[in-house]
Amino acid sequence: MMCIECAHPVTSLYTEYSSNNIRLTACPNCNKFADKYIEHDSVIIFIDLVLIKPQVYRHLAFNRLSISPHLHSNVRRIFVLITLFDVYLTWARVEKEALRGGSGATEVDKRILQFPVLGQYLFFLVYCLTETIVTHLVLRLFSRFVVNQDSTQARPYEPNTVTIALLISSATKLFPMLMIIWSYDIPAAAKAVGWAVNVSTMEALNIVLMCGRTNACVLTFIAVIARRAVVRLLVWLWVGHEGVGVIRDEWHAVRAILGKLWTEALYYR
Repeated sequence: MMCIECAHPVTSLYTEYSSNNIRLTACPNCNKFADKYIEHDSVIIFIDLVLIKPQVYRHLAFNRLSISPHLHSNVRRIFVLITLFDVYLTWARVEKEALRGGSGATEVDKRILQFPVLGQYLFFLVYCLTETIVTHLVLRLFSRFVVNQDSTQARPYEPNTVTIALLISSATKLFPMLMIIWSYDIPAAAKAVGWAVNVSTMEALNIVLMCGRTNACVLTFIAVIARRAVVRLLVWLWVGHEGVGVIRDEWHAVRAILGKLWTEALYYR
């Protein structure tokens, strides 16, 4: 457990006198409440999460969800929920682009949509799972090299904390659900959500690892490269030789992501 304000380790977050009477613990370092979100409603936590406040990330990653060395059951449910929504949103976006004949639809997309419905669902399920798993594995692997272990505020490196932070930051993927409800046909919206997810990932890594935004940007870029390489291989194996045609588009997308992340890192530095 740690203070969400200054990241100083604390032995407890509150003292319980009765079932309806608790007193929050004050941090010995900054003299503020160690974790004010203990008494806050879930709506307040969600709003602060959307605003990418460091305090709410520390509350969820260090105090609420990572008490056990094993992944909490809530984290597993979050992973399943986000994955299922991601499958649906990716499928809906590709299908809409193909039916509309927009520039975002490729021959590979049209080939995939010719599969039976079950085949399409399995493809997008494996596609989204592969993206998520590769991202988590790469970041868990490389995070240990940039985590701030020298700081007296930093706690020992825990890979599960990185996974929790990534799952929390990836909740941004659920925003397109609003566009489905109100039917916003804006092609740039999907790209904007992609940028938002990458920026949220960079901020989450910076918060939980205390490694600085430059290192967090580098980690995010490595994860994007690895994710796109593995997904490109998956498309090639699943669709066949036509999947090779996505290499040039993927490379241009990677260059664009690198430029955007570097700009963000320089801006917040």
